[in-house]
Amino acid sequence: MPAQERDLRAGPWNPILASDREIRMTAPRSALPVQGKYLLGALGIVATLLSLRFVVLGAWPVLIFMVLDMGALAVALHIFGKAAVPEERLRVADGKVELFRLDGRGRQSRISLPAFWTRLEVSSYSECDCNLWLVFRHERHAVGSCVSAAERRVLIPRISAALASARSRDA
Repeated sequence: MPAQERDLRAGPWNPILASDREIRMTAPRSALPVQGKYLLGALGIVATLLSLRFVVLGAWPVLIFMVLDMGALAVALHIFGKAAVPEERLRVADGKVELFRLDGRGRQSRISLPAFWTRLEVSSYSECDCNLWLVFRHERHAVGSCVSAAERRVLIPRISAALASARSRDA
């Protein structure tokens, strides 16, 4: 497998859906595996058995609060598993740069800028920090906020190349 193709698969985008004109960035999401569910169930049983000791001693509210805590944890994990995964799509076509965003609550936003006058600005204060901005006049829009700083560094040449190709087509 060529190195360039291997780098595409290691990035935050889906290489099957990626094209020269569109970059899809998706936040990493890990689901709770079946073994994790079994572990939480076992911890719930152990916590119940430990709480029964306090019930025998007369401190029965300990059992109630333990059940409430385990129930709240189960509800939080269920909500997390059902929530939308944050995603960004950057598309450069027809003389426009379009940035589509989908946040974790399912809200969508769309930003459209002229490709010829839009530039990519990179700000990096340390090795662990890298921010990307699309800049047009006095407007600044963050790009890649749903991926890590290392993945944003990998995106810099792809976005720059997409903007350069749009400028060359327009000129």
